[in-house]
Amino acid sequence: MEKPNLKKALEELVEVYKAKLKAQAKIDRTYATGKFANSFESRVTDDGFEVTSNVDYAGAVNSGSSPATKTSGGIEKVESLKEWARAKNIRPIAKLKGGYKFRRLNTDKRSAFNSMIFAISKSIAKKGTIKRYQYNGSDIFNRVYKSMERKIGSDLSEAFAIDLKNDMVKIINKIN
Repeated sequence: MEKPNLKKALEELVEVYKAKLKAQAKIDRTYATGKFANSFESRVTDDGFEVTSNVDYAGAVNSGSSPATKTSGGIEKVESLKEWARAKNIRPIAKLKGGYKFRRLNTDKRSAFNSMIFAISKSIAKKGTIKRYQYNGSDIFNRVYKSMERKIGSDLSEAFAIDLKNDMVKIINKIN
């Protein structure tokens, strides 16, 4: 059975889904460098579509994260944390008698910055990521899917019905 209308509907839906994912990343404030929101890739299969992200921390944004240690890909995690902190302009502070003061970042080894990154990774290990989602990740893929569930169902049903009707007409024409 040929399914040109179904394929066309899937191609349109995957583009809408990607656009909604990008918009939701901005709404959720999981948009620091823009890499995550711009990283969605899609592929239409015979009976559906797949949307993935090509950034290594997409899983952490979607479903939380494991600790950022130097084992099991931890160097990449630490580098991602550093990039995130720079994008968010997060700077280490020092507690003084008179209050708090930003630490200098122009030292050779950036020890204050690295200490801050270590503290953040330790906090992620203890609690998880994204406090406003109870440290479990934003679950962005499922939430966007649920918001589009009815549209996806109706569009695909309609397209499949048209393809089925066209195939039935072809079969009837062959018989007559």
